[in-house]
Amino acid sequence: MKKSIWVLLLSSVLMFGTVNSFAKHHKGGESEKHEMEADANKDGKVSFEEFKAARVKRMEEHFNRRDANGDGFIDAEERKAAKERHKTHNNEKKQESK
Repeated sequence: MKKSIWVLLLSSVLMFGTVNSFAKHHKGGESEKHEMEADANKDGKVSFEEFKAARVKRMEEHFNRRDANGDGFIDAEERKAAKERHKTHNNEKKQESK
């Protein structure tokens, strides 16, 4: 039970960071595009459940990318590696924009 609570807590923190980072990194049109991709039943509207499911899926994908060894935890080594990948990605983006 404690493990589930910690995973949920970590997931929530990651989700907030991911959403916050995403909002800063992408323009408004991108978030609207992602919202409409969440429209699972293709009725032209996104329900809260569809929105939530899409966010959970993205959060799980983000967590799994960072959990390189697949043990269900992100340790210090994995955090360091993710930070380095992020730094490299940002440097590449800066070079592209010049």
